[in-house]
Amino acid sequence: MIRVKVRRDAANSIRSVEVTGHANFAEPGSDLVCAGVSAIIFGAYNAVETLAGQSLLVEMADQTEGGYFYVETYPDLSPQDMERTQLLLEGMLVQLDTVAQSYGEYIQIEQ
Repeated sequence: MIRVKVRRDAANSIRSVEVTGHANFAEPGSDLVCAGVSAIIFGAYNAVETLAGQSLLVEMADQTEGGYFYVETYPDLSPQDMERTQLLLEGMLVQLDTVAQSYGEYIQIEQ
């Protein structure tokens, strides 16, 4: 199962997102759930860097049991930069939730 853990601060802003595991929907290389989740998280990461012009703290690993992706926002962003970054990260969560609505037995989102 893919597990998505979202950590928020007191203002309800996303501080970090950790994605672990493998969906086991199909064989590796043919797993549509894993491919969809990967596309969403990497697309959001690239969008934050390209559209918001922000770097994020990121850690990635390809593990036997499934992938690992961790992203964290820097706390010293200007209010405008934080707003752009949050909008893109919230969009990522909406997309992940859409996958979870159809494939809930393969992905769990914890906020």
